Amino acid sequence: VPSGDVALTRRAQSQSGRVAILIGWSPRSKRWERRGTLVEPWALVSAKAQCEADSEKRNVARQRASERRVIEDREYRALFRAAVLRLYPGCPRAEATDIASHACEKHSGRVGRTAEAKALEDEAVRLAVIAHVRHLHTNYDTVIDANRDKRKSRSTVRGSIQEVLAAWASGRAAPTTE
Repeated sequence: VPSGDVALTRRAQSQSGRVAILIGWSPRSKRWERRGTLVEPWALVSAKAQCEADSEKRNVARQRASERRVIEDREYRALFRAAVLRLYPGCPRAEATDIASHACEKHSGRVGRTAEAKALEDEAVRLAVIAHVRHLHTNYDTVIDANRDKRKSRSTVRGSIQEVLAAWASGRAAPTTE
């Protein structure tokens, strides 16, 4: 049974007397990855028949789950936006929306997808706002292109970031972009 079909794998494993997990080295990700499962032939045939019998039901459930996740993601972004505005009432509404959308993008590895952010902890929200300000309200991108040193570049623009954050936190508009 190749990897990827959870229902088929689960059913084949439950019916087979012997099961072996196949793994292989992935040079791209530089780690061992699951390649599939070996099961007895009769168990695989039986599992395939069961999967074909209820494939429509599983497709409907999969579609509903997908729609539910879209709604949940939209609600989460709205809550994240509200958290940005709670911490930084001077942040323009459109920018708060941009911050939430960018930070909370699925599969991005950004701060908005962390457990802390999903709990709407202040520090995670603050980090997302700092990243936004760094790129849109300072000359950070120019500085890092020039010296290629992330730590030094961030240090260079730290003062500008603090000015914008202080203004937004106090409810004022941010100083003009450099």
